[in-house]
Amino acid sequence: MAIEPVIGSDGIPVRDPLYTFNDAWTEWLAGGKFPVAFFGDSTVDGSNTTDWVRNTPGADNVSPNAFSRILEGLLRQATNNSVLRIYNAGFSGQTAKWAVTVLEEEFGETSAYRDVKMVGIGFGINDRLGYPNEKAYRDGFKNAVKHMIGWCCSKGIQPFLLTTQAVVEPGVLTQYADAYPMRTGEHIHSVANEVKRELAAQYGLQLIDLNKFTELFLQYSSIPLGRIISDKLHFGDIGHKAEAEFIFSQLSPRTIVADSYTKIDYSSQKVFDSVPEDWLTMPDSPTADGFKVYVDYTKDDAADKKLMSAWVFVGSRTRLTLKAYKSEETANTYVLVNGILQALTGAETIVGRLEFGLYKLEAFSGESARADFRGFILE
Repeated sequence: MAIEPVIGSDGIPVRDPLYTFNDAWTEWLAGGKFPVAFFGDSTVDGSNTTDWVRNTPGADNVSPNAFSRILEGLLRQATNNSVLRIYNAGFSGQTAKWAVTVLEEEFGETSAYRDVKMVGIGFGINDRLGYPNEKAYRDGFKNAVKHMIGWCCSKGIQPFLLTTQAVVEPGVLTQYADAYPMRTGEHIHSVANEVKRELAAQYGLQLIDLNKFTELFLQYSSIPLGRIISDKLHFGDIGHKAEAEFIFSQLSPRTIVADSYTKIDYSSQKVFDSVPEDWLTMPDSPTADGFKVYVDYTKDDAADKKLMSAWVFVGSRTRLTLKAYKSEETANTYVLVNGILQALTGAETIVGRLEFGLYKLEAFSGESARADFRGFILE
């Protein structure tokens, strides 16, 4: 099958992207739909999630617990946009070689996804079963992905690449040992995902390394593997939620990624919904708890006011303790962590211990004329 040239519809090479993740983010903030699709196999489709509905080419699949649907909800919350769309273009049991035959059906003029702006190309897990050796696997998979990249660009759709969800397949299942000698996680990692990294570099495409994150999630989260990946191949509800939160962290430039000691204060560049600049205090020397800027301000009223918001993705291999700080114990300051209220009982309050996942942190003055908040520390 001939490979489409990797040229956009206006003649611009792929290295000059049609769209970027930041285009998507700013369009969403402006209220636009700007649909983004994830095109892959059953691990994208959500086949091990609750209330899953098998996808069919050209239809709009909204399986409620697949990562695409959860991601859509998170992004709608973060951008205050009820129309943005994340499309589920996953197909159980399918390969990249198959995918090139249904591109028009899935994203063309008669499809529910005909207005898609960006397509994340996955696949690679099932592909290893159709080739006799690693070289053939690499060549066949690479050609198919290149074809998809070229087709997308020729249609004015921006492709990006998505490494595969991690699996628990260190060795071939006994019954498949002779028929499918490459049915291991290492083959997916060393062939399909390496191809995606090479093509991302070659064509200047953005890449979301889902494989690396999901490997860490399997290894270091406190959740038993049977609850994450019950059949050793497909993530269930918990796993898809974790994937959605990780992908959110890659799409939203507001996200603070914390994998070790992290301070979130008024000098953090990614905080939002914050107090006016003129409310800030910058002491001559840092406070005893290390803050060099904070709010300790008398307002004109006693209304409850938001003092700070931050999206934080915890990617630490161990749990991080979240602490919140204020100047005076008598202040009414409280915080919300993913909507759950925690009053600040002293100058330093331990709010909780956070592991892998996305957290929305918010601080409020309480009903008081005083606005008193220094920030958060994760350690």
